[in-house]
Amino acid sequence: MNSFDLNQHFNTYKKNLFFDDKTYSQLLSDVRCFSYSLSVLPTSLNGIALKVQSPYLAFVAILASIMGHKLPILLSHLEADSQIEKLKKQIFFEKIILDQDIINSFSSSNSCNTFPEFDFNEGRLVIFSSGSTNLPKGIVLSFNNLYYSAKGFSEYFNQLENEVSLMNLPHHHVGGLMILWRAFFSGGSLTTYLNLPIDYISLVPLQLKRMIEDQNKLLILKKIKTVLVGGSRFQETLKIEAIKSGLNIFETYGMSETTSLVTINGNILPYREVELDDEGFFIIKGLTLALGFYVQNIFQSYQAHWYKTSDIGFRDEAGALHFKERADLIFISGGENINPLNVEEVLNENKLIKVAYLASIPDEKWGEMGILLYESELGSVITNEDFHSFFDGKIHPYHIPKFYFKTEFQLNEKIKAKRTELKELAYQYYLKNIFSYDYVEVPNAPLIVFFHGFMGDKEDLKGISHLEDATFSKLYLDLPGHGQTQIKNFYSFSDVFQKISEFIKIFSPQPIFYGYSMGGRIALHLALNFLNPKLLILESASLGLKDIQEQTERKIQDIQQLAHIHQGEIKQFLNQWYENPIFKNFKNHPSYQLEIDKKAKHDFKEWRDSQLFLSAGSFPLFSENCLKISKLDFKISYIYGELDIKYKTTAQQIQILNPGNNIATWSIPEASHNPHTTHPIETKDKLINILK
Repeated sequence: MNSFDLNQHFNTYKKNLFFDDKTYSQLLSDVRCFSYSLSVLPTSLNGIALKVQSPYLAFVAILASIMGHKLPILLSHLEADSQIEKLKKQIFFEKIILDQDIINSFSSSNSCNTFPEFDFNEGRLVIFSSGSTNLPKGIVLSFNNLYYSAKGFSEYFNQLENEVSLMNLPHHHVGGLMILWRAFFSGGSLTTYLNLPIDYISLVPLQLKRMIEDQNKLLILKKIKTVLVGGSRFQETLKIEAIKSGLNIFETYGMSETTSLVTINGNILPYREVELDDEGFFIIKGLTLALGFYVQNIFQSYQAHWYKTSDIGFRDEAGALHFKERADLIFISGGENINPLNVEEVLNENKLIKVAYLASIPDEKWGEMGILLYESELGSVITNEDFHSFFDGKIHPYHIPKFYFKTEFQLNEKIKAKRTELKELAYQYYLKNIFSYDYVEVPNAPLIVFFHGFMGDKEDLKGISHLEDATFSKLYLDLPGHGQTQIKNFYSFSDVFQKISEFIKIFSPQPIFYGYSMGGRIALHLALNFLNPKLLILESASLGLKDIQEQTERKIQDIQQLAHIHQGEIKQFLNQWYENPIFKNFKNHPSYQLEIDKKAKHDFKEWRDSQLFLSAGSFPLFSENCLKISKLDFKISYIYGELDIKYKTTAQQIQILNPGNNIATWSIPEASHNPHTTHPIETKDKLINILK
């Protein structure tokens, strides 16, 4: 039974330094002050969030919460408001404590506060799991969890009073949190400065790699008696390099659910029990296993059974337990199971790579697709050919990433990247790579997305979009099979729209759409089925064909119209194309020949293949679209040319679909199907009026 006495502990070590220049006596005084501040909070307010940057102040607040019977919930001081709202759904809290709140309390009376008796097996703080694969869980740790985690470490290393630990990991995660508690329980000291003397330092492999490469830091590392390495896979090449450098390395394995460390160099620490189940997964119990966790404000206990991790391990010949891989990181691409850690370990051998992560993104062709994100050393340029040559013979050919993107990881205070964030970043890089686009940003301004027509490109609508008030950001994109956006990266009608919608969301969650002809069909389908815009503006766009027979015939016609021509015959085809009555008088317009010459340079096979997905016969029927339009809650403005009888009729049809004021039509006198080309000034004026 644990008989630890906090009051006696402070009395024993009161003259010792605890954190930089602060003694245990000063720590106790600060704890009493903040405890007094907590005492004025409503008794019903149990859970309080600590969004505190200083590890010392965070520790003050944690101890004060124990003194004041509050449950501290640890947050990153950089946590975004939107993420905090998500975390509240896991375990609710109202009060958020900042550094200044704690500092302001230090003038309070503190003479009468002592640590009361409390149940060491009750929850004393909440940390969030790393959230590497989903929304973090609120993990509840008891005082016993903290005590026995630290005690087992101290017994293993014979940690002594006054030994110094470097506080270099974020304290809102369990790795940094336990650096504080291990020092505290042993009567030891902490520092935030990488200056000797230091007895204990905790690093993730990336930090170790960078410190080895820095000769000044390497000299300090050599004089530290205990260099703990964990948090992610410890590559064998880096381990060998560290040992050759003369470092006293200890490889660790642990997690939030086990109050940090479970094994060191494969040896199980005291007060923990660890086994491998029949599938090779680590299963753990003991005095350091957390009480449980909160998800959706429902508490789930760990205590009734062994805790099965998502980590696969193995025993070496001496019986020591070692981490091998995380099962939940493995993804399937083209039927192949791919472990990102294996690919990343190989890349660690490349001297041009500072750090690299393999992330998977959803893909209709492959199921999931591997995207490599990396930082290079000293701005080194690494080509795709370089990567393929490097991987040759080192990993299975099917495991080689499909795309490579150079980036800079903004880790801030984090010691490793979150896998969920890597997936989002990888998907953004991929989408920006497959789409050709121009983006004109006006800070904090609404975004207009422009969708060109068949055989057009992102330049087509720029003439009407130079708005005098400059209060809009603008995104011009080449649609699949047009401009520089190649159709080979799209696999179906739904894939086209999924990728277009996700691409647009990178720039705005709710933009304005402007779509012409085929681009209007695309904008309409996006708006009704994928991404509701603030406003939908259509120029000469169809609302859909009348029946399935017409759909089938139109799709065959659109694909076949370019099936038997050669590149040299494009101008002839275009001249025939513009004979269509909807383009009345366009051949007499000054821009006609420029349009023909420009389009004739394009690879017509891209246009042909795009019609597999973007033909009018691929889109929903008129009746289906009309039903959705009649129920929409955003506005539509429809622009058409007065001489374009077909789309003038469409304008009349759309106006009667919604009985409210959600639909308006705008006619361009003397214009035909493409008023943005033949009458840009008038079209631009209509656009300005619509946007008002």
